[in-house]
Amino acid sequence: MDNAVYEKEWVRPVHLIGRITLIGVCLSSFLPVAYLYLVHGVVPPMDWIIKDVLLITASFGFIWLIEPITFYPALGMIGSYLAFLTGNIGTSKLPASAVAQDIIKVEPGSRQAEVVSSMAIIGSIITTVGFVCVGALAGTVLLAALPAEVLNAIKSYTVPAVFGSLMVSFAIKYPKVIPVAIGVPLLLRLFAKGFVPGYLFIVFTIVATIAAALLIYKNQIWKQQES
Repeated sequence: MDNAVYEKEWVRPVHLIGRITLIGVCLSSFLPVAYLYLVHGVVPPMDWIIKDVLLITASFGFIWLIEPITFYPALGMIGSYLAFLTGNIGTSKLPASAVAQDIIKVEPGSRQAEVVSSMAIIGSIITTVGFVCVGALAGTVLLAALPAEVLNAIKSYTVPAVFGSLMVSFAIKYPKVIPVAIGVPLLLRLFAKGFVPGYLFIVFTIVATIAAALLIYKNQIWKQQES
């Protein structure tokens, strides 16, 4: 497809629909608050609101900047809109996108990868909604029947297992970057745990891994030019 046609027929409509949808969802999230205030006159003091906003921003503000940048190469354009609209990016959307691209053997960042990622995330959303409905109906009964040790294991190790398997799939394709991705957080945990906040471990690791990937890529380009 010609770039001009691709831009007109695909990119612009995606951005238009994606922005309208995300802005609409953001605004609709305030409807319960508006209802409580307009109908029942319930509203928290302004100083409470300011303190809570500052606390949430301090705790999660770095994620608002990091996740869109780091997830976009794997999710793609449509996938990013879908993933940030529905949530559970790291535990369902990102693994689904990565595994689908790996199975189909598409080049990351290509138009083919964009389509594959979008379809995988759509499938993930449908599956997640289905399991959420089942879980809401039967999950309480099932969890109550499980031993406490099993519940603790599920809570403690499910997310690390998902990210670990995802890292292995990327390590197979990009083995040169993995020592940096593992070494930086390990060194920080061993030598900087007492005076560096935990969330900065993520920031430093992402920056170091991206820098290592760029250096490796440029080094390969230089070698190709020299040869």
